[in-house]
Amino acid sequence: MMNQKEFIQEFKKMTEEMVTLVEKKNTDYSYGQDAYRNFKLCEQLGICPTEKGILVRMSDKMTRIANLLEKDAEVKSESIQDTLRDLSNYSLILAIYLKQRQKK
Repeated sequence: MMNQKEFIQEFKKMTEEMVTLVEKKNTDYSYGQDAYRNFKLCEQLGICPTEKGILVRMSDKMTRIANLLEKDAEVKSESIQDTLRDLSNYSLILAIYLKQRQKK
């Protein structure tokens, strides 16, 4: 069993890993000026609003998590832990996007 102190330490460690991951991925996708550039593509193509595009990515992750709970991953470099971390990051990305949009 994990006590509260151990839980908080693990939570902090995982959130630090999430920040590192989102920094790397955002650098790859945003090209510096617009942190949401890759997410806005669905809107630019007339498919759906940006926030729904982020939600679609979240639903992809949830589907993957549901599948990985039933069977092992075929792609070994994309574990359930990686997918859960991605879902957490997408949730925060959407929260920040909505907060920023509300300010405008």
